[in-house]
Amino acid sequence: MINTNGGEDMKILNKTPLFLAVSAALTLLSHAGFAQEETIEEIITLGSRNVRPRSAANSPVPVDVLSGDEFRALGSSADITDNLKAMVPSFTATPATGDGSAFVRPTSLRGMAPDQTLVLVNGKRRHRSALVHFFAPAAGNGAHGVDIGMIPAIALKRVEVLRDGAAAQYGSDAIAGVMNFQLRDESAGGEVILQYGEHYQGEQNFKLSGNVGFTIGNNGFLNLSIEHVDNEGLSRGIQRPDAAALIAAGAIGVGADSPFDDAPLAQSWGRPESVGTRFYLNGGFELNDQAQLYYHGNLADTEGRYRFFYRNPGHSTLVTLVDDFGYRGSLLQTGYTPFLDGDMTDQSFIAGIKGNTDSGLYYDLSMGYGKNQLDYFLNNTTNPSLGLAGSEPAQRDFDVGGYEQGEIAFNADFSMPIGDALNLAWGFELREETYTVNSGEFNSYFGAGSNGLNGFRPEDSGEFDRANWAVYVDLEQDFSDSLLLQYALRYEDFDDFGNTLNGKIASLLRVSDVFTLRGAISTGFHAPTPGQSNVRTTITTFDGATGEQVEEGLVPPTSVAALAVGGAPLSQEKSWNYSLGFTTEFGFSTTLTVDIFKIDVEDRIYRTGDIAVPGVAGASISFYTNALDIDSEGVDVVLSSSYEWSNGATTDISFAFSYNRVEVRDQTPVGGILPVSAATIEDIENNYPNERFVLTTNTRFADRWNLMLRANYYGEHFDERGTISAAISPSAQIDATVYLDAELGYDYSENLRFVLGASNIFDEFIDTIGEPNANRLSVGLQYPRRSAANYEGGAWYLRSQYRF
Repeated sequence: MINTNGGEDMKILNKTPLFLAVSAALTLLSHAGFAQEETIEEIITLGSRNVRPRSAANSPVPVDVLSGDEFRALGSSADITDNLKAMVPSFTATPATGDGSAFVRPTSLRGMAPDQTLVLVNGKRRHRSALVHFFAPAAGNGAHGVDIGMIPAIALKRVEVLRDGAAAQYGSDAIAGVMNFQLRDESAGGEVILQYGEHYQGEQNFKLSGNVGFTIGNNGFLNLSIEHVDNEGLSRGIQRPDAAALIAAGAIGVGADSPFDDAPLAQSWGRPESVGTRFYLNGGFELNDQAQLYYHGNLADTEGRYRFFYRNPGHSTLVTLVDDFGYRGSLLQTGYTPFLDGDMTDQSFIAGIKGNTDSGLYYDLSMGYGKNQLDYFLNNTTNPSLGLAGSEPAQRDFDVGGYEQGEIAFNADFSMPIGDALNLAWGFELREETYTVNSGEFNSYFGAGSNGLNGFRPEDSGEFDRANWAVYVDLEQDFSDSLLLQYALRYEDFDDFGNTLNGKIASLLRVSDVFTLRGAISTGFHAPTPGQSNVRTTITTFDGATGEQVEEGLVPPTSVAALAVGGAPLSQEKSWNYSLGFTTEFGFSTTLTVDIFKIDVEDRIYRTGDIAVPGVAGASISFYTNALDIDSEGVDVVLSSSYEWSNGATTDISFAFSYNRVEVRDQTPVGGILPVSAATIEDIENNYPNERFVLTTNTRFADRWNLMLRANYYGEHFDERGTISAAISPSAQIDATVYLDAELGYDYSENLRFVLGASNIFDEFIDTIGEPNANRLSVGLQYPRRSAANYEGGAWYLRSQYRF
């Protein structure tokens, strides 16, 4: 299967102009006079249970390694989600989309869902966010993943991204791959970074961060990192036609209720406003020559604000206030626009002991705790059932409740060399996670409820938990100096849906000193979370066919209403992963890796479309179900090199290219109907670009100066509005886009450094969408709402860095 599908991918790539250009570039590089200096290879901790150091080039599966310094070479970003997006082309993060997804970014690795990528910190599983995405881009709808934005960039020593299935090694969620955030461990010195940025349209952002290391006693260390960010909300929309008509007719105050500096726009589109403080600690202490105590943890507190759809004077809530209570106030001339505050707190602490026994056995025993909480406060809206207080709506702001996700885990990992050529690893894991829905205030759910986001009712609230345990065995064998084989087997038992057994075989064949083949076959899974199984809410969205705002009810799949229309308890998502690739070198300073992959996922958990409730006129519900079978296939190309100029300057070059195609193979009927619409399936397959690349150069010259240039390419893709082949108002095709970034750095002294940079330096925007295509002009947005290429525009920033 690998050879067949891999060959098909290569046939497709060979037809693209981009691939021909890449091939030509590789040919030139192979003949160029690159510096013949042997570079120090980065040691990785991901993809193997063997404690023997291994480089990324010697891994049987592809692993990207990003140093902390290069990872932080980006300005005007909301959090590290943007950093990853700018540097790893197989990683996608769409703009904030609304409701909770405005505060927890939907992400994707290799076209898969956010919760199909496992996230680790120092090799330990990171807890999920409190949010189940029910208002995310098509590929992420229904996902319950990790909020990586809670990790401060300054705390990172390096980031490792394993682009291969690894559930047999690490457990649930490692279908598309694994990301490991390795924390800084310096025991002395530190740095303070101050950064100010401004988008070309005027919105400002500010970041202050610091890191310091301490020696604890004679044998310990403690490293502390803190980051504070303040990002003004971006506004990139235009005026809605209905609001423009009111203004033209002489209405005063339309759009004046905006919480952002964009009045008189009645509706705002763009990155939410955000303020947050994020803290991380990493420490350890040598108990003796053979044992070490270690620990790491975090605290974070962030606040975000996102503006909802405009309610014009004819909106149903105002009609109710007029008809039932005789309202005659100013909202009948201006309308109103609710906005949502999302307050998030995040905390974790993991501690353990690791070391070696006299017999050579390596052990690692750890206990971890993590919690994420998201609280909502809905502003500037109405609950028409409350009537009036005097001459105005009785209440305009509501505490609507929120979510919590808590996790506790115990791990026991062991590794033992058996001779010189064999390593045996095994271990045990016990986890418990609890998902909590906190009810809102009474007025937020009384009667019609707060408009835009109904408060969570007490009967829909509560704690929902799940426990599981796992055992695994991992064998790594050097058959010879040229051949390495890995085998992994993992069994897990969950108290809600049952058990699962997964395996993996990976190999590395060194054909010559400069050419290596590698490949892997594995099975994987994603366990349904307590959140996916129990979340219940009512949201307001926008119906593309009628142009009306509609209320959607989301209920648990085992609720009475869901069971009546074919709902059922959720089961695991299952996957098969295949990869085949090679690594090669040109001289001592240029390396090239090419990896073909295919991921087959069965029973992907997805939210159904609206399903009519029997016997209740006009009522509809949706719920999560094991709906889809999805394939993701493609090829990743990574090239890195270094060139030495005649004047002594050096240029480091990295080129990462990803081709990724997603196809929905089948779906499982619910109650005799297909739960996911053809239009949504089309979005899953076409919303993300098939082609992405990142080209980065960093030139060091004149001792103290350096210049970093980066090009981010997004290939053609389609907007989610409409359908591609529709005779009337088809989906718009979004042309390819390139964003260019630049950073000029100057070392004023050994301790003080200044950087002047720009993101999207030429202020490029993706295509606008209007007639004859399906569009959002009626709600004031001229861009594709959830494009992988954002519509933020250019920004500049100035950073100062003091090291001590």
